[in-house]
Amino acid sequence: MVSIKEPILPPNVLFREFESGRMSREEFHEAMSFHAIELIDEMEEHRRNPLEAFVESMRNKRLAFSLVRKHGEVVVREVFSVLSDVSGFPPARLLWNASHRHVPLHCFIRLKKKPIFRVRSLDVNKSSAKIDLEYQFDNASRITRERFLLKRGWHGNLYVEDRAIYSK
Repeated sequence: MVSIKEPILPPNVLFREFESGRMSREEFHEAMSFHAIELIDEMEEHRRNPLEAFVESMRNKRLAFSLVRKHGEVVVREVFSVLSDVSGFPPARLLWNASHRHVPLHCFIRLKKKPIFRVRSLDVNKSSAKIDLEYQFDNASRITRERFLLKRGWHGNLYVEDRAIYSK
């Protein structure tokens, strides 16, 4: 059973747990219900405040566009996908399907509306990437700033080499 005190696992992890047999169908449905409720609450909030939702959407699209213009969509999605598999990283719940090209990149960015997820900087080269982030999830009182150093392995995929929280 999933309790409130346990970390909220992102859907990609829940799918892996269920498909491997480490989680029963009932546990999977219970855990996924949190994500469904969160999504429905957000849709209801957008319906109550359409202007605020539109402004937030435009902010998020602008940041996504600037990241894509500077680094390319494939690279940004790859970095977000690597972050979605980081254990104990609350924004993984938001980034879990970043590799799916049919989901627009701006959907993963939250500049003002909670849960907050901002990319402060992203530096990418052939063999590594460095990303500085700000996020605020689960009614946290303060914004957390974190820096990830990603390296490209011999197989060509990025992985997290170093992670540092430098403000909480």
